[in-house]
Amino acid sequence: MSPTRTPPPPAPPRPSAPPETVDALLDTGLRVVAARRATAPVVQLRLGVPFGGTDPRHAAVAELLACTLLGGTATRPRTALEDELAAVGGSLKAVVGPENLLVTGVVLAEGLPRLLAVLADCLTGAAYPAPLVESERERLLHRIGLTGALPARAARAALLRRCFGDHPATRETPDAAEVAGVGPAEVAALHRDRLLPRGSALVLVGDLDPARTADLAAALLGGWSDPRPAVRMAPLPAPAHRGQPAAAVPSPGARQCEIRLAAPAPVRSDPDHPALYLADQVLGGFFSARLVQELRERRGWIYTGRSGVEQRTGAALATVEFAAAPRHARAALDGALAELAAISGPHPPTTEEIAAARGHALGHHALARSTQKGLADALYGPVTAGLPADWPEGLAARLRAVPDEEVREAAARHLRPEAYTAVLLGPPEPGTAAD
Repeated sequence: MSPTRTPPPPAPPRPSAPPETVDALLDTGLRVVAARRATAPVVQLRLGVPFGGTDPRHAAVAELLACTLLGGTATRPRTALEDELAAVGGSLKAVVGPENLLVTGVVLAEGLPRLLAVLADCLTGAAYPAPLVESERERLLHRIGLTGALPARAARAALLRRCFGDHPATRETPDAAEVAGVGPAEVAALHRDRLLPRGSALVLVGDLDPARTADLAAALLGGWSDPRPAVRMAPLPAPAHRGQPAAAVPSPGARQCEIRLAAPAPVRSDPDHPALYLADQVLGGFFSARLVQELRERRGWIYTGRSGVEQRTGAALATVEFAAAPRHARAALDGALAELAAISGPHPPTTEEIAAARGHALGHHALARSTQKGLADALYGPVTAGLPADWPEGLAARLRAVPDEEVREAAARHLRPEAYTAVLLGPPEPGTAAD
């Protein structure tokens, strides 16, 4: 066996100026962040609207709203809207989850005024014609049926229910029976009540002048106005059933098992976040991480595996996920818990592991921020969470500066096996039932 070699420390950062950025709060309460990244004559758009709701039907109506929001207005029928965007190389797409409605877009730089004008028209005057709502409802029902058959999605849904019961965060996929009863009037009413600019955020990244772009957004989106604030999802409570045996979720006909674990974690703005980020990388953030090396490469128990830190409204979750053959599922779960016990206890991250994790994290973030799309995505999460627009740039500095000992302390505090809630979805086991 060759001797263990200590990887070299990460190279010093290449001198590069952060992107020229303007961060403006419009009179309507919409926050606009415009950043110049002129690597291509294109602009990326991200609009995030807090879209929480406690009504059990909210997820169904919100999903159908996202499907039809960009389907035409009183002044721009659907075909005219699509032709107008196509003329400037533009596109818009809306998706929704329990926390936010997200509109993503891309356009040739000279077509940005037209893209924003079309978006403004949809935000203020989406028509929701009955034929469109009905056809999109059928497509949505078909998609829900397909999604429900995906083991990974079913395992995530089971984990969220196990952690949070009937909290709105668990309704990532709406109930098909509720979707079937949604009509145009209900979709239009939700638009009026919840699609609001105050508290929302617009991110624009690309070949643009930031100050002029912020002024352009103010002019073209100024008609989207309402004194009410957008509604945020209620913060997540601490996950239930922590430290208890994994809930077995039978999935008749399944050929593999999906295992999911989640524990409370620090939010982005918490001083512990950079240290835990690196500790989590050591656990399961990339190919040479402990979970992958022990459970996949050495034991052959899992097909794929990873860990991560997922940011949610007012909370964060440290997650572990992997898939295994049924005959190895229980051993793989016990192995994952053993790795958590080791990294938080007698075998904390080593200097070599932290150096490798730090280099991987810094390289990943630098690569992501080097593209227009990557920078837009990197800005979207922190900006919608109310953090400064320079947060992605600052995160790299924090990851580089956090001492090794703080990484070990974060692992001890946050990666303990007794902090995790677990589910195991797969073929029914003899003598077991779902919790």
